Amino acid sequence: MPVRFSFRRMDAAERRHDGPIPPAAPPPGAARARLFQRLAAEQREDIARRRQALKAATLAGDTILRRDQGLLRFYRDQGAAWTASRLD
Repeated sequence: MPVRFSFRRMDAAERRHDGPIPPAAPPPGAARARLFQRLAAEQREDIARRRQALKAATLAGDTILRRDQGLLRFYRDQGAAWTASRLD
């Protein structure tokens, strides 16, 4: 017995097959490179704001700043890798 919905549009959202959901197409390399470059730029701004807000005595032991620097390193590495793969 099929499920009946009170709204017609919800009936179209019902899955009618048992197969796997097709995966989304990944963005091309150029789009990924721009994404990671933009994320790195935003992370640099966040780190600069955090450094300005902290006092010199607490700057060296700040765990949030250390985490943000790790994220910046990851974004830079990914952006550089996708840019290099695009040039090949």
